[in-house]
Amino acid sequence: MTWSLSSNYSYGEIERTVSEYWKKNGIREKVLRMAWEGRENRPLFSFLEGPPTTNGFMHAGHARGRIYKDAMVRLHILLGYRVWAQGGWDTQGLPVELEIEKKFGVKSKREIEERIGVSRFINECRKSVDFYIEEWVKDNERLAIWLDYENAYQTRNPRYLETVWSFLKRSHEEGLLYRAYRVVPRCPRCGTALSNHELSLGAEIVKDPSLYFKVKAEDGDYYFLAWTTTPWTIIANRALAVNPDADYVLVEVGGERYVLAEALMGAVLSKLKDPKAKILSRFKGKELLGKSYRHPLAEEVPANSSCRKPNCTVVAADYVTLTEGTGIVHTAPAHGPEDFDTGNKYGLQVWTPLKENGVFGEEAGEFAGLWFKEANKRVVEVLSKKGLVLHFEEIEHEYPHCWRCGTPLIYYPSAQWFFKTTAIVERMRDVLKDTAFRPNWGYSRMDSWVSSSRDWCISRERYWGTPLPIWRCDRCGEIRVFGSIKELEEASGKEVKDPHKPDIDEIVLRCPKCGGEMRREPFVADVWADSGVAHTAALRQLGLERLHSTIYPYSFALEPPEQVRGWFYTLLITSTVLHGKSPYRKLGMHGLILDSEGQKMSKSKGNVVMARDSVKRHGADQLRLFMCYRNSPWQDIRYVDKEIEEIGGKLRIIYNVARFLLSYAQLDGWRPDKLEKDLEGASLVDRWILAKLDEAIRTTVESARDFDLHLASKSLYDFLVEDVSHKYVVAIRRRVWIEGDAPEKRAAYATLYTVLRRSIPLMAIFTPYHAEYLYHSIEDVLGGAKKESVMMEEIEGAPEGLMDKRAASIVEKTFKTIDSILAYRAGKNMRRRMPIKRVSIDLGQELSEKEMMEIKELVSSLANVTVVDLSSSKPNSFVAELQVEPGGGAKVYIIEESDEETMLLGYAKELIRRIQLMRKDARLNYDDFIRVELSTGSEVLRKALSKYADYIKGETRASEIREGSAQNGREFEIDEERVKIYIEKA
Repeated sequence: MTWSLSSNYSYGEIERTVSEYWKKNGIREKVLRMAWEGRENRPLFSFLEGPPTTNGFMHAGHARGRIYKDAMVRLHILLGYRVWAQGGWDTQGLPVELEIEKKFGVKSKREIEERIGVSRFINECRKSVDFYIEEWVKDNERLAIWLDYENAYQTRNPRYLETVWSFLKRSHEEGLLYRAYRVVPRCPRCGTALSNHELSLGAEIVKDPSLYFKVKAEDGDYYFLAWTTTPWTIIANRALAVNPDADYVLVEVGGERYVLAEALMGAVLSKLKDPKAKILSRFKGKELLGKSYRHPLAEEVPANSSCRKPNCTVVAADYVTLTEGTGIVHTAPAHGPEDFDTGNKYGLQVWTPLKENGVFGEEAGEFAGLWFKEANKRVVEVLSKKGLVLHFEEIEHEYPHCWRCGTPLIYYPSAQWFFKTTAIVERMRDVLKDTAFRPNWGYSRMDSWVSSSRDWCISRERYWGTPLPIWRCDRCGEIRVFGSIKELEEASGKEVKDPHKPDIDEIVLRCPKCGGEMRREPFVADVWADSGVAHTAALRQLGLERLHSTIYPYSFALEPPEQVRGWFYTLLITSTVLHGKSPYRKLGMHGLILDSEGQKMSKSKGNVVMARDSVKRHGADQLRLFMCYRNSPWQDIRYVDKEIEEIGGKLRIIYNVARFLLSYAQLDGWRPDKLEKDLEGASLVDRWILAKLDEAIRTTVESARDFDLHLASKSLYDFLVEDVSHKYVVAIRRRVWIEGDAPEKRAAYATLYTVLRRSIPLMAIFTPYHAEYLYHSIEDVLGGAKKESVMMEEIEGAPEGLMDKRAASIVEKTFKTIDSILAYRAGKNMRRRMPIKRVSIDLGQELSEKEMMEIKELVSSLANVTVVDLSSSKPNSFVAELQVEPGGGAKVYIIEESDEETMLLGYAKELIRRIQLMRKDARLNYDDFIRVELSTGSEVLRKALSKYADYIKGETRASEIREGSAQNGREFEIDEERVKIYIEKA
């Protein structure tokens, strides 16, 4: 196909054309193959894909991260690196299961086994994953996200999930894998335990009770004051905890006596109507240890009526602080990790009538049948009737919710499998030092999280996931952990066709220790373990383990900051165990997409923008540029349609710059085959724009390398719009209008061609559709050499021989003087097209005659000045002395503002503007000549037409201009002077 630039810019048409070209010619595949197979001796850039979960469609937040990932991959391809860019999909776990539950209207986990069946349920999960992968690939391709999808890793793949098994086996061998009965976070709706690092992923700000309640002491007429935000857990209370070294008091208030921490007495009693209190005695917390109390719900819950030592006593705990509450912490060993540990220390009963589904059973007595959150209200009511409520209010605080289904979590005791993260914390911190972060604060945030690691609950009571490769003897408890499917096949003598449930559970082994039967532990692995071995499993799936030493540690990975506690974290754990190294050399982080009001997008608010809808509305390149240009990658961005269009509007300007070049260069028959020779005639402003080009390229590349994509995109697109379009193109316009061949015209073409030709590959990082379209169009129209795709080019700087710092300095000063003149005009409310009669400029350096001519022309055309003097002497008289931008090193004097001649020239320019507008509306080509007829009763406009007819003809490519009736013409008003203009193609 032959490419060209239409006079009608349409980003939709550009993207359709390029998309069809890419698909028809397999461009993505060819570029990725070239970047890997064709560059064996080049520096390596290996990208580790954070796998999207295949349980829904791509939204704007997903799109933001993927645009950044693609930009980093494209950057390194264009820099000539050998690039590994394998895609990946997170295909298992609760996120996928919940989609199927919605499909079948599942309300409880039990329904999966009883109504649907595990085998059918898992098959439905597989089909759902297939569907969403296909949809994600479509959205990726539309956004021009170029990863290797054909060889993308999938966490459900048997060869992939074997790496999870390898990790677990190695952990078992090193004593890092253990089974324990503990209190862990649990989703009552999903029916499974969760890990501690998942808590932050679903934390929400909610309203909960803040209850100060009384607990009657057994050895006297006084009460212990306790505080809780989870009144439902009082049902399972088994102790009150104090700080043994803190000061406590016995106070009398309103005829009752209370024990609480002295440091909190003021805050607690201030909540009462009559806070007057008398301190009866002071003592350390340790003096309270062992004291018994009557359970506040002894009458309502049968099991609590017999609560006796060691239960229902005061114990010591180091987690009791004096920052909030009463200094006495209600302790329920079944509903808190710290409570559980305290219970073990003091031999307390780990008891609860709450069931795994979050509903209280019959043992809860008066509270039976209540959902745990509903029980809060009932507990408060009961305690209030018994006179045991000191104060009650509602507060807003953070409470953990299931990160997938949004259900409030409970802490609940159960037997689970754990990875002993606490044993490798220092190893993890040590290898993490080898990782660079962008933004820089990412390191301290992750190091802090790693430092506070708890053991990882790695088991899940679900179905669609990587089965734990752990077989346990029913008789003696012997454990066997398998590191591969082959190991299991050899041990069982059976072929393992599918390592997933339910088939894997049919394999029963003979215990080598006692001869009993060994059955698989009925858990699947935490889904974070699946993606957490991607550093190794991605290659293992492809049978390319030999490449691991080449690709690993990965050069770059990118996800939102919360993945410090998620994917980044589990990658670090598994890599430390399997390889003793950090899995990544550099980590980037990206912020959220907010709605136009600054609110976080969520389905519940109905403000989520889907990626495909955004692309349909704005086009892929406008969205990509907005995401890169609007803010630093790690800052949140408000999704505002108007801003997307405004930032995306830069692409239209760049398109028109390219069209300007092609229109005039094609008209003159200019070709880039003699580029170097034509550049030898580069003028002062040509050398300036080439220096600016080099600066823009360097800044763009350096910023992008450092993941400062906002600085990179601003450098490139501001250069192309502000410097190239708004300054350089205006400055060379008269040169390209010279009739016939001229060295200065060829130099202008060569310079603008060089600027575009070397900028466009950089554009491919951010706006690949426009880059591809402009690349092919420029070369096809001008007959230049090109490759099959702009992505097969390599980034170049400006031609070194033309790096003229002196020229760049002179022109920069000139533009600063122009800015000062324009500011003066604005302050005086002078129309842009009304010329200033005369100015005098001192640039503060020696200039050649040729340079002076160029500078005068530049100031005259861009600042609309009739006469420009260049002198190092201050003029004897002047209207105004202008302030040039600090550091400009130049002085500007307005000698004379205007006279009748400049006024008429201003009106001539206003006529030119109207004629040019009519040319544009008539969709005429740059080289089309026109005939112009004007009708006006204005004497001043007639004078302007008479005096500047030739000037107007030259500026508008008019072969003839005359006064007449201008029938069928268009009426305009210029400073209350009316004129009718008619044009036709000559």
